Amino acid sequence: MKPGASWISLEACEVKSTRFESPAAPGMSWRSLVVCALALSWQPVTAEDEAANLRRITSLEDTSEASVHAGQQLISAIYEGCGLTVKFLEAPPARSLSLAEAGRSDGELARVRDVINENGPLVALEPPLTLLQLVPIYLDPGIPAQNTLVAVDRIGYINGYRMVPPLLPTGKSTLLAHSTEHLVLLLENDRIDVGLTLSWDAQKATFNNNALIIGEPILEAPVYHYIHRSRVADLPCLSASLKRLKAEGHVDDLLNAILAEQLTGSR
Repeated sequence: MKPGASWISLEACEVKSTRFESPAAPGMSWRSLVVCALALSWQPVTAEDEAANLRRITSLEDTSEASVHAGQQLISAIYEGCGLTVKFLEAPPARSLSLAEAGRSDGELARVRDVINENGPLVALEPPLTLLQLVPIYLDPGIPAQNTLVAVDRIGYINGYRMVPPLLPTGKSTLLAHSTEHLVLLLENDRIDVGLTLSWDAQKATFNNNALIIGEPILEAPVYHYIHRSRVADLPCLSASLKRLKAEGHVDDLLNAILAEQLTGSR
């Protein structure tokens, strides 16, 4: 008996009958033989494991970040267009990407192309989801809106944002944060001069602290959803679903509606 087979399977296999005997198993009825075969082949599985249309996508934690909430809704809509259901496996930024690269999920929510190993296991879904903007936030009105990073000494950014380190001027002091809210707290406590975050999250932060200033973007780049190579068969349908959503204006409508909800909800 295979591990996990039920106690019913053993009882079924011991049933003897002289009626309608199976030629392959004399002494056992056809019905008993079928029950035995099904029971012995059974393995305990969860309802999710049985769902062939389920995809597990690693993501930053959907807490205070407007960008994460919007991204999860958009990815869910893309997969729904292919009859697929998404379950998000939330983790800190650095771990979210490493889990996807290790094949512990079917893909990663969204990243800029430059931070992904082009020879690695993650494949970009084309076209890009939208345009990402990385912006500085600060409290000191004397800090210039342009060339902001050159003008300050202490810079904070979210741990796991691989796009940030190459953008930093040399000789600057850096401090890692776990969220935009944390960056604002570091600013308020005079631990950093400038924090770097996504424009959507910066906008939300200004609703909670209207003294915050948003500088000119440090980076503008397309952002992509990434799929593990074990699921490349999903790419054609997902790409078509994304293109359809974009062509119909649903992507912009969805992102704007979600971000507006997040912004007003933060007041």
